[in-house]
Amino acid sequence: MATPTLSEMRDRVIARSAEDAGFRDRLIADPKTVVWEEFGAFIPEGFDVQVHEDSATTAHFILPPPSRLTEADLAMVAGADWRTGGEGGP
Repeated sequence: MATPTLSEMRDRVIARSAEDAGFRDRLIADPKTVVWEEFGAFIPEGFDVQVHEDSATTAHFILPPPSRLTEADLAMVAGADWRTGGEGGP
């Protein structure tokens, strides 16, 4: 099975966190482990995943990476260099 794109993963975790409070809490506490468990996608050391929750008084804007990123950087962000299945894990 192919690794889902970052956008597909985002859509899935948003939908699941809306219906499962325990999943939402685990995602906020340990996003790398949840991504591994949910998608089998290992996020390498040095690549950070942050989960932010909007509230009635706080909104988050997600900006795209600066254009000075290299093609290799963009490929890693897109998930092209994430190992799936096999060994690894958080």
